[in-house]
Amino acid sequence: MISGSFRFLCLLPVWLILGNTLPVVAQNPAVAPMIRLIETGKLPEARLPTVLGMICKRGDEADLAFVFRKATDPETLSSEMQLHTLELLAQAARDRNLKPSGELNGLKDLLQQANSANNLAMQKQVIELIGLWRVRELAGELAMSLQAGVTPDLAEPLITTLATLQGRDATTLILPLTRPGQAPRVRKQAIATLATLDLELASTAAADYLVEARAGDSLNSLLQPFLARKTGPEQLGKAISSRTISPDIAKLALRALLAAGRNDEALSAPLARAAGLENSLQPLSPEEMARLQQEILTHGDAARGEQVFRREDLNCYKCHALGQAGGKIGPDLSPIGGTSPLDYLVNSLLLPSQAIKEAYKTLLVVDVEGLSFTGVVVDRDQDRLILRDAQGKERTIAIADIEFEKEGESLMPAGLTKFLTRAELIDLVRFLSALGKDSGYTMSSEPTIYRWRVYEDTPGKVAVELFDDDSVRNMLFEYAPDRWRPMYSLASGALPLADAGKLAHSPVIFAYAEFRVNVPGHVQLKLNDPQGITLWLDNTRVAAENWENLPVTEGHHRLLFRIDTNKFRNEHLRAVLLKGSAPAAEYSLVVGE
Repeated sequence: MISGSFRFLCLLPVWLILGNTLPVVAQNPAVAPMIRLIETGKLPEARLPTVLGMICKRGDEADLAFVFRKATDPETLSSEMQLHTLELLAQAARDRNLKPSGELNGLKDLLQQANSANNLAMQKQVIELIGLWRVRELAGELAMSLQAGVTPDLAEPLITTLATLQGRDATTLILPLTRPGQAPRVRKQAIATLATLDLELASTAAADYLVEARAGDSLNSLLQPFLARKTGPEQLGKAISSRTISPDIAKLALRALLAAGRNDEALSAPLARAAGLENSLQPLSPEEMARLQQEILTHGDAARGEQVFRREDLNCYKCHALGQAGGKIGPDLSPIGGTSPLDYLVNSLLLPSQAIKEAYKTLLVVDVEGLSFTGVVVDRDQDRLILRDAQGKERTIAIADIEFEKEGESLMPAGLTKFLTRAELIDLVRFLSALGKDSGYTMSSEPTIYRWRVYEDTPGKVAVELFDDDSVRNMLFEYAPDRWRPMYSLASGALPLADAGKLAHSPVIFAYAEFRVNVPGHVQLKLNDPQGITLWLDNTRVAAENWENLPVTEGHHRLLFRIDTNKFRNEHLRAVLLKGSAPAAEYSLVVGE
């Protein structure tokens, strides 16, 4: 017989465990101290995003469950912090193929919370997580929402997630959304998702879309799902061959294909026929190369060639930089004229994969779902691979999901010269041959601003003489910040105001540049002409007499220019940011795309 006291001692550990109201602390040594710190309530709120991010990067399923519990508690986290935490969990699912252990139906409560608050960002993130974590019990609720009718912003993630949860059973729900009458965004997303379920049906729907497409329609997102699948270009090309597509739309589709770094014969051939373009891409014979080089030397014009390089349809700045301003996919072309012979430059345009440099070779990866990805390797470790594609976008692939990989071709699209006349090709090569060598085409040795953002459609309220700082800040950065467009200085370092004016649709142009300060002090701004210029450092207007000695603190800063071209006396703006008087700041201009 067990005595009462002994029975009490036996039950004591159980009582202690069941009676403990503190959350269970993770035993994973990589993150346990961080979780304990959060549970004490002593972690400063400003550090919480960083610590949660580290847990999601290093923790296991149990640790992610702790993070998920935090995300589902609106009493302890603001809606903004909830959203950020859900984004961290989604990143862990994408990068590490990990999801929280235990019950995941808290997503339903989060979705109801987001719906009640009409919080679009939260709605989209929760819907994505339902798919990433394969929470199939919520599929019916999502399907009802889609059938009831939602905005395109919500329809896109709903379509994707339902396909993930239901597989081919979702075809009957998605197929009607690919047909005319739907918003173009919804229609393209439905086609893209259908491609994961039934490639033949999706090809038919995409070809029908091209028949009805209009000029100005972005076709990149329409083609990408087919380019990502082994037989996708062939299936889509077959569907296109049996339809009549307008030459202009076929050219737009070809540009989208080439901009993706692809020139698949099965797809490019029917598009080229529809566009009325010759599709053959053959190396030049020695005689043809010699004639072309002579024409470049005799008739090529570097100034005209620079305008070809800057053309929006060719999108050269997406991959290449001048003066470190532009894309990082391909090499910075600033010195190329001084280091490369003409025949190399010609071949790099006509057949780029034959002239590719070692550092810019690509990797072709096929994952376990049969999706293919091509890009330059940005980073790789034991958990994930990061590729940068022809659009400059970085894609993360879990190492465990990679089934096959091999060295790929150049991301620079073969066939880009189809859209150039022979004279334009000659001028373009002449421009490239001048870079880093000829006067006016050598990058400035001074810290010159090459990377700009120009505001599209200058608001009338800030174009008039009597404008105020609050209106500038509110209208340009608060109300419509998505209207800033990238623009780059010429090789000489001068920003062409004619180009900026076309974007602004106004004689008053707003443009900004950015720089980072490592050591606070003073900087000096030098312009080729101060007339008609109003300047703000961050949100503070700066009088012209103070431009030569601007005090700056450590961190990121913005120089905003208001340029009244009726008063500015030059066709170009050239801006140089130098060190100021003692103490001089240590800084660097923001470069890249």
